Amino acid sequence: MSGAADGRMPWKDLSRDIAREELAGLAYMFWARLVALGAMAVWLALTLPFERSGLYLAAIACFALLGAPPYLLARAGRGSTWVTAAFLLLDAAILSYILVVPAPFSVEGWTPQLNLRLPSFVYFGVFLAGMALSYSPILVIWAGIASVVAWSTAFLWVAGLPGSVAYTSVDMLDRGLNSEAVIRAYLDPDAVSLTTLYNQVVFLVLVTVILALTVWRSRRLVRRQVAAEAQRGALSRYFSPNIVDEIATSGDAFGEPAVQPVAVLFADMVGFTAISERLPPSALVGLLREFHSRLARVAFAHGGTVDKYLGDAIMVHFGTPRQRPDDPVRALSCAAAMLDEIARWNAARALVGDAPVEIGIGIHYGEVLVGNIGDTQRLEYTVLGDAVNVASRLERLTRETGAGLVASDALVQAARDRGSPPESLVPGLRRDRDRMVRGRHAPVAVWTLPRPGPIPAGIHEHRS
Repeated sequence: MSGAADGRMPWKDLSRDIAREELAGLAYMFWARLVALGAMAVWLALTLPFERSGLYLAAIACFALLGAPPYLLARAGRGSTWVTAAFLLLDAAILSYILVVPAPFSVEGWTPQLNLRLPSFVYFGVFLAGMALSYSPILVIWAGIASVVAWSTAFLWVAGLPGSVAYTSVDMLDRGLNSEAVIRAYLDPDAVSLTTLYNQVVFLVLVTVILALTVWRSRRLVRRQVAAEAQRGALSRYFSPNIVDEIATSGDAFGEPAVQPVAVLFADMVGFTAISERLPPSALVGLLREFHSRLARVAFAHGGTVDKYLGDAIMVHFGTPRQRPDDPVRALSCAAAMLDEIARWNAARALVGDAPVEIGIGIHYGEVLVGNIGDTQRLEYTVLGDAVNVASRLERLTRETGAGLVASDALVQAARDRGSPPESLVPGLRRDRDRMVRGRHAPVAVWTLPRPGPIPAGIHEHRS
């Protein structure tokens, strides 16, 4: 059994979905980058004269351009993790350069060592946080590594400049300096605190680890969600959507069977035996699939539960797995919609020379046993009881009466009690005489809707 058939998501499909999410993440990262850089550019333009902000605006434009190639290449299907990683390293290097090298308009005597004391380092935190949008733990880790390497290289370069006085907090304590001497050493324009670098590296590593774990966990959740959706799709091939929704939300097997009022509908293809004699097996299967799918769509649209397909028939009930006040109304409306759907289908079939398909529908409303029937190895969610038998017999009664629809008076009155006159739901529906049905000692009061006109002569069933 294939992965799709047994509800498990094929790994190649799952990997394709994750790759799609990564591409979407690159798109988010690219546009978020542009928005952030645009906001920074506006802020600089408003707060600084152009002669002082021009260099920073040029740097912002450079960052904006560097963000475009990885996204555009990935979108064209020619990108890779390594391409993005190379541009991330370049980003980190340029950011380090801008944060370390003094601007040409700085005050006289300003040194690279003083730049290391500014809070500008926090932009590396923003840089890493933005990488979470890439939806790739590998890129997050690589961005962290690139940040540590680029910033440490720039920091140590400044510490190695002629005149730089590099120290650590331990050095200060070991020298036995008094408070004034410590403050004086710290305020020295040429002083470089290696302890600050250690703390910054630890900060970058911790942020990288946290973000990578967050993205990794998010990917796991997406994998589970995609797999759950695949299982849901597989279940939908065998169960009605409302049953699948109930299983997905409640997580149980509907509990023990219970007795409750339900509207039961049977729809059958009239003259199926004669049709099957004229069609080859492949064409017959195609006809049945089209017939079932059209009726099932109508049933689902009216909130019905498709219980089973019985050869050329379909069994639908309303009021399962949860009852609703308008169950009889929806059942009657569904029957009318099924007749309309088959009429539209016949119009399309006539255009290609196919014979029209006739349908007979029987509906009844009454108490049934609802729940899982079977053993521990295999359960079937269904309805059992006299109401089911009556609905099936009413569908068979369409052959005797020449009606397209036979509804029990119990169903019609239940719909009327809910404020919906049956004549408004099914135009042409009329009260018929009481009818005897097999399995019942007393006659059943029924309403009927005449079947459309006879099949036009000269139209034959198309053979493939």
